[in-house]
Amino acid sequence: MFEVIKQDNGARQGKLRTEHGIASTPFFMPVATRAVGRYMTSDDLKLMRPEAIIANAFVLYLNPGTELIRKAGGIHKFMNFDKVIFNDCGGFQMLKESFLEGTTNKGIKFRSPFDGAPHLLTPEKAMQAEMDIKADVVMALDDVPPFGSTKEQIVDSIKRTHDWHKRSKGAHTDKKQLLFGICQGGTYPELRKESTEYMVSLDFDGYSIGGLCLGEPKQKMLEMVGIATSILPRDKPRYLMGVGSPEDIVEAVAHGVDVFDSIYPTQNARHDTMFTSKGKIKIDTAKYKEDFTTLDDNCDCFVCRDYTKAYLRYLAKIDDPMGKRLKSYHNSYFMQRFMENIRMHIKEGTFDGYRKEIRELYKR
Repeated sequence: MFEVIKQDNGARQGKLRTEHGIASTPFFMPVATRAVGRYMTSDDLKLMRPEAIIANAFVLYLNPGTELIRKAGGIHKFMNFDKVIFNDCGGFQMLKESFLEGTTNKGIKFRSPFDGAPHLLTPEKAMQAEMDIKADVVMALDDVPPFGSTKEQIVDSIKRTHDWHKRSKGAHTDKKQLLFGICQGGTYPELRKESTEYMVSLDFDGYSIGGLCLGEPKQKMLEMVGIATSILPRDKPRYLMGVGSPEDIVEAVAHGVDVFDSIYPTQNARHDTMFTSKGKIKIDTAKYKEDFTTLDDNCDCFVCRDYTKAYLRYLAKIDDPMGKRLKSYHNSYFMQRFMENIRMHIKEGTFDGYRKEIRELYKR
């Protein structure tokens, strides 16, 4: 299922085998929460050549409903995307006030933002939804505490997560799907260690590192990642959830992380911050009003090929939806080429130099 091909100090380059193909790691997944990218079509996603994308099983369970996706033949056929698809379970929606009603030991009480209907998301219900959707890689249901939770709250959270994971594993019967466990523990080293060790004991197909990049200091995040990767087995993939800035990704890769996802690149794009091979630029600033050069000389995406900074700034200023599409596409495309460069540098044994270069270009 997973094989490490090359290692450069802590950084790993590998292959993840799934029902819909082989994904080269490390990779970054564009987010298609509702089986569609924000301002991007499935054709846009295919054009940028990602190793995988990620949707959200609970959101799809609410609308359009997993029965419709099952009748379509699964999410790949439903959204016309034939490469690797991950599904998150819905635990992350606990952090959204528009969803969360409360938590019990049975599961998470949600209220649908679509029609206001109440739902109790149990591990069993989450697993059934994910099996109906037929993504390649799915997550067990976890309890996600917000940053700033007390140690007592984190202890309660990992108790629920561990119980729900045991139930999730018992309820998951689709052997074609890979099931990942999610390590929690907040920013408390002993709790992060305890949760990671428990997840390893359940022997999942892969392991996600959850509950981070929620507002904690970056060094604390990396400390927790280091604890997790020191415990997780070498022959299983490691997925750091919700991390999408280039400077954070290279640091996590150095700690042995293989998989990433985040709305960060497209969220930045919608707010006019563009990622380039020379660092970030704010495309809506006055200096680009008459700049008829390409966004990034080193990028071969159609946005850089066909449009100028001046035009992108104009679209930003009039807040046109097409501008959001072009900006979102470029940042997403950039992330795929960025991950290709990471894999190349690991293969060539030069990753640390590239890591330092990115850290300097993208320092805050």
